[in-house]
Amino acid sequence: MSKKAKIPLLLVIIFYALYFTLTKVDWMSGDAQWFSKVDSSPISFVIKRYETWSSRFWIEGATLIASKHLILFYIFTVILTLLFFYSLSELFSFNEYDSNLVLVVFFMALFPVVSLQSAGPIATIVNYIWPSALFLYWLMTDRHRKMKNIGSLQNSLSILFLGLAVFNEGLAIILCLYLILCLIVEKKNFFNTYRMICLVISLLSFLNVLLCPGNQNRGMLEIARWFPTFNHLSFLDKILIQFNNIASNLIVSHNLLEVLVILLFIKAIQRRQRLSIILSGAVIMLTSASHQLISDRLSVIVKESPGKEFNQQIIGTLLKPTLIFATLILLIVLIIILLYGKSKTSLMIIASLVITFSSAMAISLSPTLLASADRPLLFLYFALVFNCIFLVNDLSEFNERKASIIMDKSK
Repeated sequence: MSKKAKIPLLLVIIFYALYFTLTKVDWMSGDAQWFSKVDSSPISFVIKRYETWSSRFWIEGATLIASKHLILFYIFTVILTLLFFYSLSELFSFNEYDSNLVLVVFFMALFPVVSLQSAGPIATIVNYIWPSALFLYWLMTDRHRKMKNIGSLQNSLSILFLGLAVFNEGLAIILCLYLILCLIVEKKNFFNTYRMICLVISLLSFLNVLLCPGNQNRGMLEIARWFPTFNHLSFLDKILIQFNNIASNLIVSHNLLEVLVILLFIKAIQRRQRLSIILSGAVIMLTSASHQLISDRLSVIVKESPGKEFNQQIIGTLLKPTLIFATLILLIVLIIILLYGKSKTSLMIIASLVITFSSAMAISLSPTLLASADRPLLFLYFALVFNCIFLVNDLSEFNERKASIIMDKSK
């Protein structure tokens, strides 16, 4: 790998610096305005916050400091953004300049940066982007351990970063599901000191969420504010609402699912697989045709949920869009299997989407499942964007291999 291979990663910093400058983003909007007025030391604040509001211990303190000291926020965001993309580049084994350029350009094009505004940019970035960067560094290290010797410093750093990352409950769920998958795939090879430490961290992260007194107190307050009849809903009702909430964001708001399917469609054409071409085309048409249905049915729920007279019968109207979205998901999984067979590539794409989708579904147990906007879906967005980037790179590599074979034959 040449020293210049990672240079494109710097474009991310330049792009987002220009984006936030030109759009004149209000950094102190949303939760940051409240945090900036807190008259307390970070340590005493996070302790009180843990007791009364949230299990995101250090994240709450970091949000407080970031809201009061913008320079520190900028510095740490730049560092962790670079760590995010470096870890991702290494995870995908993008060791060429062109591959990293594809990574950066398509991430900037596909990732819905508007999602960082829902609770204000500072609060959202500190709560989701910072922990994601730490988690990706650990994931990169964990995958590399199978291929090469990792130094004790990197191992120690990755464990530390993992311990910090899983204070975000979404990442705690992702870690648990990832470790279960590794155990199933690797069997006896799974068990080593490093992985045992990771298992302990996973267990502690769940205990932190379940036993935190602040989470219980917050839940009661948020029910009264955001969804007064939430406790009267059945488990299935909550699942249906969140399932459709995800569908609306992936299909209507950001079109990420369509982009993924279009790339699979191109891959199917490239490989000349007729069944995959037909199925991909059908998914694209069904996705486009279902926009209005998914949007209209969910919007009624969103409008009515804050009221004390919420009619639970309207949840039944979600059954049709639920069936459509479930069909789309199953067809996408089938297309991936048809294109890549029973391979590590199929496992990587499907597992990353299933795990992050499950993490997004977990918010259905919270009364803020609608009030949180699409923040809990950010990890799923990452997985979709990462897989789109992987497919773009795979498409270009296929063409390069084909061109190389043609050149060899012509000699």
